[in-house]
Amino acid sequence: MILTRSTPGALGILPKAVSSFIKAVNEKKLGLHSFMLVRHGQVAAEGWWKPYSPSFVHMLFSLSKSFTSTAVGFACQEGLLSIEDDVVSFFKDELPADPCANMMKMKVKNLLTMGTGHSREPNALNGEKWAYNFLTSYVDKEPGSIFTYNTPATYMLSRIVQKVTGEKVFDYLMPRLFEPLGIQNIWWEESPEGANTGGFGLNLHTEDIAKFGQFLLNKGAVDGKQLLNPEWIEMATSKQISNGDPNEDSDWSQGYGFQFWRCKREGVYRGDGAFGQYCVVMPKQDAVLAITSGSNDIGQILNEAWAHLLPGMGDKCEDDGLEEMNALIENLKIDLPGGSANVAGESAEYEMSANPLGIKSLKFTFEEDKAKIAFTYLYETPYQKNEVIPFGYGKWIENGERLGHTFAACAQVEEGSIHFKFILAETPFIREVTLTQKKEFAEMKVKQNVGFDSVDMTLYGKKIG
Repeated sequence: MILTRSTPGALGILPKAVSSFIKAVNEKKLGLHSFMLVRHGQVAAEGWWKPYSPSFVHMLFSLSKSFTSTAVGFACQEGLLSIEDDVVSFFKDELPADPCANMMKMKVKNLLTMGTGHSREPNALNGEKWAYNFLTSYVDKEPGSIFTYNTPATYMLSRIVQKVTGEKVFDYLMPRLFEPLGIQNIWWEESPEGANTGGFGLNLHTEDIAKFGQFLLNKGAVDGKQLLNPEWIEMATSKQISNGDPNEDSDWSQGYGFQFWRCKREGVYRGDGAFGQYCVVMPKQDAVLAITSGSNDIGQILNEAWAHLLPGMGDKCEDDGLEEMNALIENLKIDLPGGSANVAGESAEYEMSANPLGIKSLKFTFEEDKAKIAFTYLYETPYQKNEVIPFGYGKWIENGERLGHTFAACAQVEEGSIHFKFILAETPFIREVTLTQKKEFAEMKVKQNVGFDSVDMTLYGKKIG
C-alpha cells in the first residue's frame, strides 16, 4: 500500500481546520509528537514535532492490541481457531491442577472483548510464566458479563495465535498484513516465554499506523486484494460489550469491540495506546487520523480532533489557508531547555544517594561545545544502561546508540544551575534534570513528561571526583 500525498482542499478538508487543530494542541500543551490525516486513501496533512521524525518508529503501547486482534482474525479466517474456542483448550500442558470454574468457561471472544470475568485486571505479566499466571488467576464473574481492561488477556491471544500457527504474532502478521501494507523496519517486544507481548510492545512509524487505519477502512482490502474477511473487520470494530454509560460524554464508554474502542462521534472507532498513541478510523468521512504523543491528557487530543478536524471535512473545497497550515507544520518542534547557551558548569563526579531510578553515580563533564553525563547504574536493564550522553549547548545533539534515536540539550538557567533535557525519540518520554552544584554535593531535580509512575523527584549526590 502506498499512501500518495495530496492537499487538504483536494480531499475536501479545510486547511484552516488542520491549522486550528495544530494551534489547539500546541496551546493546550497536549504533547503531540506526530500526526497524519488521510482521506480518500491519500495523505491530506502530516507533521512531526522536531526532533521527532517520520523515519523513527514510536512505542505504541496498547495500540498494539488492535494488531493482535487482527492476527486472531487471520487465524480464524484460516480455520486455525474460533472465537468460541475455550481458552484452556490451548494450554493443556500449562493448565494448573484446579483452575477456577469461570476460567474453564472463558472463550477466545472473552479475551478479545476484555470480558474475561475478572473484576480487576490480574497481575499476570511478571516472572517467567505469564500464561500460567493468567490461568491461575481467580475469575470472580461469569465471562462475558463485565468489561475490565485486561492487558494479560491480550497476551493470552498472542500465545494462542502462536500455538495454532507455530509462529509469533509478529512473524505471522508479516506476510499477511505488514508486507502488503509496505510496513518494514519495525519490531515487537517479547515475553520471557518467547511470545510477542500482545497487549503492548509494538513499535511502528506514524505512516504505518495510518496504513493500518486505511486497511481497516477498506474492510481488509489492500490494492484490490481482500486480505482479511470484511465481516471480521466489521465485527472487530463494532460494539461487542458495554464499557460504561454511552450517554456520558466520554470516548471510553461507547462500547468495546475486539481490542478496538468505539468513539463518541457517530461511526468512529479507534485503537489507542498509553500517552496518546492513536489510530482513529472515521468511516462516514472516509478518513483516518494517526497520532503519536507523550500526553497526560489523551482524551483532550480526541476532543480537539472532534472540534476542529471533523467539522472541516466535506466535499471538495479550495485550499484557502494552505500556506498558513504548511508554515505551522514546518515550525512544529519540541522546545529546547530554557536558558542561556553559555553553559558554565564544574566537571565533577557524584555518588548518588539511594534513589528509585537505581543510579549509582553521575559524572558531569563540560567541554567547549557540549556537556556529557556518564550514567552508572546499580543494575542494568534493556531500558537503563551504563552510558555517556552528550548534551548540546542550546541545541540538540543526536545519539543513536540507545533506545533508537535520542536527542539531548542543556542551558544555563541561573548561576550554578543547568537545565538538561533528554528526548527518547522512539518513545513518549522526555526527561529533564535541573542540576545545582555546591562545593561538596549536587542537587538534581528530575521530572518526566509522562509515565505510569511518577518520575518527579529530587536526587542528591556527594562529590567524589
